[in-house]
Formats: sequence, structure tokens, C-alpha cells
Amino acid sequence: MNAEVSRRGFLKSAGLAGLAAASVGAFGSLPQAHADETTSAQAETAENSYIAALGENTQLLPVDKKIWDAERGPIGFEDREIPAEEISRTEECDLVVIGGGISGVVAAKKAAREGARVIVIEKMTKGRSAWESIGGYNSKAQQEIDNVPDPAEYAEIILRAAYNRVPAEVTWAFVNKSGETIDFVQEMLDEANSGIKIYSTKQDPYPYAIDMIQGEHKFELPEEYHWTSWMFGPPVMHALTEAVKADPNIDIRFLTSGVQLIQDESGRVTGVIAKDSEGYYRIDGAKGVLLATGSYTANPEMMQAWVRPEDYATSGNADPSIGVTGDGHMMGLMAGAQMDPIPHTVMNFGVPMGFFTAWGCSFTVNPSGKRFMNESLPMNYTSNAINTETRAGGRCWCIFDQAMMDAHKADGSATDETIAAALENETLVEGETIADLAAALGMDSAILEQTVETWNSYFEGDSRVDSEFRRDLTTAVPMGDGPYYASPIRSMVYAVVSGLTINGNAQVLDKENKVIDGLYAAGNAAGSMFAGTYPRHLPATSVGRAATFGYIAAAHAVKGE
Repeated sequence: MNAEVSRRGFLKSAGLAGLAAASVGAFGSLPQAHADETTSAQAETAENSYIAALGENTQLLPVDKKIWDAERGPIGFEDREIPAEEISRTEECDLVVIGGGISGVVAAKKAAREGARVIVIEKMTKGRSAWESIGGYNSKAQQEIDNVPDPAEYAEIILRAAYNRVPAEVTWAFVNKSGETIDFVQEMLDEANSGIKIYSTKQDPYPYAIDMIQGEHKFELPEEYHWTSWMFGPPVMHALTEAVKADPNIDIRFLTSGVQLIQDESGRVTGVIAKDSEGYYRIDGAKGVLLATGSYTANPEMMQAWVRPEDYATSGNADPSIGVTGDGHMMGLMAGAQMDPIPHTVMNFGVPMGFFTAWGCSFTVNPSGKRFMNESLPMNYTSNAINTETRAGGRCWCIFDQAMMDAHKADGSATDETIAAALENETLVEGETIADLAAALGMDSAILEQTVETWNSYFEGDSRVDSEFRRDLTTAVPMGDGPYYASPIRSMVYAVVSGLTINGNAQVLDKENKVIDGLYAAGNAAGSMFAGTYPRHLPATSVGRAATFGYIAAAHAVKGE
């Protein structure tokens, strides 16, 4: 750790000293610093070190404190001076990649293709793979079916989804390099003899004046996979990782954490202090270090410090990985990096809770029994609507009748056994009448009955018109005879998609928008592309940008282009 870090005030921030010292031995055990608590703000800072992670000149905004109830993951980052006697050895390479997800493996393979010696470290047993498709412009797959979008429109729609709160340079870098990256990913899949093929999908236009881009690519798996999940990431990541393992220029190491960046006297990042089961060692002398460590949904304190409370307070955690603890964010900040403004952007979807895998209902109601949204909107919109309605507590519900229940039985999505189990665990509530259902849900029966009456009025006459939320009712049905049912719905958080500020070369910027030499970021450790809420209506943009900026970072670090 150099003197420049200390001058930036990082180590002076309340509660940060010793943060990872406690997490080193007891991975993931966040220390509770104690200080003179003269104000509630000071007390809050002492309790949660990440609130002060931006340094002494930090403005605390008054918001209600909420709890992110998710499993805590193993924290690799450490904020302490690591004595020389704790370092067992020093190794050298051309590019260090911290994180073995899609950003990391694509970067490693691209750098190796250019002749670089690469070391990849991943603190978990494998890289995160919770995704289903990859987005981009002008891939060979798009060209084959004449489905290449207009690049200016592509960039414009991404920027508009972020309300132009992100640098256009970064969006254009993604657009310009994403097709080339997708082609490169296909080459990696072929090299691994996976039999997996990338194909371009043609998206139907969204109604309701919502933007759509023709950027999504999906994966066709060989029959021998017998893969039934919509989430194709695991087999794809396995193949990409195998391509990396087989490359003689790449050394990929699992169960190895990135602990702290190494900077020379000029501030250039030259390597990383890593830790495995045998202790600490240095990887130094690199042309570049890529932070590809993902987001931080497995770090409850960081979620509370950097994310808008209503985005997680009543939400569930849909991220299956517990390795995403914000290590790259913290290593970057320690090196003087700038980060996306707080509150950070979440990828959140509105989904049913446990009973149906699709909406499976006539309409939705808030905790008081009133309909509150167009149920046909993309999931990021419905998620925000659910969060708004449950901000003060309670649940939102899908409402449907016996005819729809019978339809679920007929198509196999519900059986007598699953219905009984759902009634037992309250992911399904039943009432003989609407009034009975309202009573079971703790609602005013008059309100729910009026909601049903209003809904049914939309189907009277020859035209079907939702006069409140403009939902397309072509496939919708009125409420018929009972019994009646309700199934809870909620928002689910898949990732935080804000991170360290980068330029179009994936280089991390400091607080004066100057490049931190040698430091790169990609995937959810990087920012500069999303604001507000992740735009799920622009399919596969997240994985597309993760792979693309890994590819860009490797090319720039190794070749300077």
C-alpha cells in the first residue's frame, strides 16, 4: 500500500481500518468498528464501514434504514498494510484477471490469443453463471439471418434507458465491439468442442411505447446436455472455462482471492496481492489488472450502504452466487477510483413467489386490494411497481378464479399435491367468495370486490379496453365463478449493475476522470452503463457488456488498442 492511498483519505474513513483484517480469517465476517457516537449519522457510519468508503468528503443522505436479508459471502478484499513477512512469494505475468466469470474468461482468452501470459484468480470454485443470453450488435449470427440492428439506434436506446446519466463513450464502445466479442465467444465454445451454438433472436416489438433492440443472442445446446432450464449460463460457462484451462498461456486458479491491488510510486497498478489456502503471495509486473469480480448482492452491509432501500427492503435475492461481495469495488476505491453515483442500479424483476412459474393470474392487487399496474410490462417495471406498493409493508397478489386453476391443472403447472403444499406454506390463499378471499388476505372486502367489478367491466361489449393501465387484454379473461385464489408476487434482485467508472477502453478512472494506469474493470465490477434500474426490456445487455468489456480490456492492456 503506497502513501498516495493514505493521502486520499481511504484509510482514514470511519470503520474501514481493519475491515478485511477480520474477514481474512473468518471469511465474510464483517467487523463492527466502535467509535464515539455523538450523532446518529456517526453511529451509522461506525456500524457500517461501507457508508464511509468514498472517503472523508462523504455526504450522508437521510433515508430509512432497511435490512437486506441475504446470505453473506466470503470477502476477499483487505484494507490493511500486509507485512512483507506474510508474503510467501512473488510471481509475474502480463495480465492479472481477478474473477472467473464471463468477463474474466473472455479477457483471459483474448489476452492469451495476443500472446500474453495470463493469471486468473477466482475465490470461488467456479465463475458465476446466472444468465441465459448475450447481447450485441453486428455479430455473424445476426448477419446470417439479416437481423443486424442500427448501431446509432442501439446506442441511443441504451443511453435513453439510463436517462443519459452515463458516458456515451462507454455505450458506443460496447456497441462497436460487442459483435466481435460474441463471435470470439463462439470461437471459445468451438475450441472447447462443446457443440454449443450462438444464434440471433428476433424480438417482437414491445407495446406501450417501450423501446426494443434486436440484440439478444441465445445458446443452442447439443441434445446430450438434456438441459431443461431457461438459464443457459452454467453449461456455457463450463465450456468457456474449459477453453481457458486448456490454453498454455493461461493459469486459472480457483479458491484464490484478490486481496489488494499493488501500485508503484507513480500510482500505476502493476499487480495484486492474492490469497489461497497457503496464505498471501504477490502477482506483479503486469501490463494490466482486470477487476472482474461481479457485484455485491452477497454483502448485506454494502447493499445497505450503496443501494436505494426500496430496491431491496421487501425483495428476495435471486443471485445464486455468494461470491459477489464487492471485492473489486473496494480494491478500486482503495486505488483512488471513481465509482458510479449512489444509489446504485439494481437488476430487479417482479416475479411470483413459489406457486406459478409465470404470472398465471387475471390481475394483480396491492396489499389493500387495489390493482396497481399493467401486468404485461417488462419485469423491471413490474418489479418497481411492486416495491412501491410494499414500501410500507404487506404483499402484492396475483388474483384468479377456479377456471384458471383448472387450466393450470390441465397443463400440468399445478397438481393436487402442489396446491395443497402451496396452501400450507401460504404461497396460495383460497376463498369461496371474493369477500372470503379478501378476509383471508386481510383486505377490505369492498375494495377487492370493486377491483374485480372494474376488471370485469373491461370485457363488456365488443371491445376490450383497460381504461386504467392500458394493458392489452387480447389473451386476458374476466373473473368467473369461485372458489377464488391469490398467490403472492414480489421483486427479486439478481445483481447490482453499478461499479467503478470506466472509459471506452475499460480503463478505470479516478475522481478527476483521469485514467488509473494499469487498472481495468468489466462486468458488474464496472459502471458507466446503467442508471436507475437495469433495462430488462433491452435483452441480454448485461452479459453482453460483461463479455465485451473483458474483451476490450484485454486487447487494450496487451496491445494498447
